Amino acid sequence: LLSYQVEELNEFGLGEQEFAELEQEHKKLANGTALMEACQQGIYLLSEGDEMNIESLLNKAVHIAAELEGFDPKLASVGHMLNEALIQVQESGSELQRYLERLEMDPEVFAQIEARLSKAMQLSRKHHVPPVELYQHHQSLLAELSTLDADESRLEEVELQLAASRENYFVQAQKLSQSRLRYAKELEKLVTDSVRELNMPKAKFVVSVQFN
Repeated sequence: LLSYQVEELNEFGLGEQEFAELEQEHKKLANGTALMEACQQGIYLLSEGDEMNIESLLNKAVHIAAELEGFDPKLASVGHMLNEALIQVQESGSELQRYLERLEMDPEVFAQIEARLSKAMQLSRKHHVPPVELYQHHQSLLAELSTLDADESRLEEVELQLAASRENYFVQAQKLSQSRLRYAKELEKLVTDSVRELNMPKAKFVVSVQFN
């Protein structure tokens, strides 16, 4: 079961921050029309509207501040702050314009993101974890499987060692048995010869070697 779970998550291959990124991209594309309209409205208010847009009003304020500074240098800071505000407004408008130009509302991309989000949520339900924790859950299962594989490998190694020890035991036992038989025959002959020298020509000494 663990191997199957890991294989399933390996096949899906969710990245560490991918689910959050998918959610964010899905939210952006799902609200694409509203996003475009808001950007256009922001650009209009900042710089592209009629004479009452923020940039034009700040320009007028900058000129007024310059006149005030001419009357009293103590008001120079007002002009500096207004100039900084004007720069910020101009940069904000440019940033919105660039964003709008890069904004792509591709239905095919949206469908792909929806499908991947759906699969991620399906797997998260199957594994009983929140979708944002699916990546970490995958890593935990990988670590667990790696540990089990290592244990199985160690078990196989121990079994091989036991088999080798058992084989060596039988080899040594066979050698010992052969040695006992040889010494038993030598002892039989030695004792038999000694007994026959005692005028017992038919005597025979027999050594019985038993193996358990």
